[in-house]
Amino acid sequence: MDIFKKNGKYYPKGKKNRSDVPDTYLKDFILILVRRTYMGITKKFLNMFKSGKSEDRGEKAREDAQGGTQKMGYENFLTALHDGDLDTRWSAVRSVGNLGEPFIEPLIGGLKDDYWIIRRGSADTLGKIGAPAVGPLIEALHEPGDDVRQEIVRALQLIGEPSVGALIQGMKHSHPFVRRGAVQALGIMGETRAVPQLIESLKDSDAMVRYESAVALGRIGDLRTISPLIETLNDVKEQVRMAAMATLCSLGDPSIDPLIHALVDPNEDICRRATLALVTIGEPSVDSLIKSLSDQNPGIRRGAVEVLGQIGNTRAIPPIMKALDDPERTVRIEVVKALAALGVPAIAPLMQVFREGNLMMKTSAMEALWMLGQPATTPLIMVLKDDQSDVRKRAALLLGEIGDQKAVDHLTILLNDENVTVRREAFEALEMIKKRNA
Repeated sequence: MDIFKKNGKYYPKGKKNRSDVPDTYLKDFILILVRRTYMGITKKFLNMFKSGKSEDRGEKAREDAQGGTQKMGYENFLTALHDGDLDTRWSAVRSVGNLGEPFIEPLIGGLKDDYWIIRRGSADTLGKIGAPAVGPLIEALHEPGDDVRQEIVRALQLIGEPSVGALIQGMKHSHPFVRRGAVQALGIMGETRAVPQLIESLKDSDAMVRYESAVALGRIGDLRTISPLIETLNDVKEQVRMAAMATLCSLGDPSIDPLIHALVDPNEDICRRATLALVTIGEPSVDSLIKSLSDQNPGIRRGAVEVLGQIGNTRAIPPIMKALDDPERTVRIEVVKALAALGVPAIAPLMQVFREGNLMMKTSAMEALWMLGQPATTPLIMVLKDDQSDVRKRAALLLGEIGDQKAVDHLTILLNDENVTVRREAFEALEMIKKRNA
């Protein structure tokens, strides 16, 4: 194939303009040109060695040939990248990974290409080039587009160890996009050496940097992050708070006790989000929460009861029942809510306390049964014949509050009870049911 050079570009003879050359032909032409160029260099080296030329002259010849080849390759690469069709551009970005630094700048440009395949190919090739590409890649994080940042982070990840120090430095960059990208890359790489800086970045002035820091710490999974993440539950931005909570949940068991202690944080927002985090962790936190029901701090007892009620594990019912006579009213209120939330499985133990507990426990049990509503109707009807008039009276009262018509016939019988207070409560209950169902 004969070629000629015009305006710094190479064309097959017989073609007047670059625009006349089909893209598929251009791609084949570039590949053939590169092969011929390198074959020529190899032949020149062999002839030089056979002729016995000095080492200095040989080195100069190699340098001259290499310089000419790089220049020709660079120009052909730019032609393919800018003017070729999709396949030609793809071949171009994939073919220069071993040719080094001169191709970094145009490959950085390829990260902004409209086509994902070119962006991905450019990222992979920059990853092959390695350490020389780190600085330009970090500077390219100025780009606002998530699609571009994604490929930059990928390239840095492929480069690996040589990029770590520069990325940690990048977390102090003046531009938030650069800090954000550096945090993302270090998180994806799972770089534990960056944990102190990532913890510091949880307080970055930019919300997206804080968010990505929380996400990165979740990927790394270092337990040193638990306390700072709990503090981040009070971040002004919801997405940052949710990222911190998700990371705490992903850390699992080690974060449970710190979260339980956060239930009494002076900041109510932290308390509320610690509750949500424990509920999200769920079953693994149940044993620690049950243990916390005997804590000296009433705030922890109250918070533990609330979380157990929301988790809904029935193993918690017996220990929660014991807290029905907790000396702190706020704890008892939460106990009632938790037992009602636990539903039908809590009815039998509540009925037992309703009949046999002390006055405080009976009152709390009544409230829980009322909150349970209709499912408690049948057990309450059954105690309308109890030997204790106080039990019959309180059962009648509750049935009236619940308002289930199923209790009407049984309450009507109770109008003939030997105890006047029982008869009065039965009458009031019937009136309430009648009004409710009118």
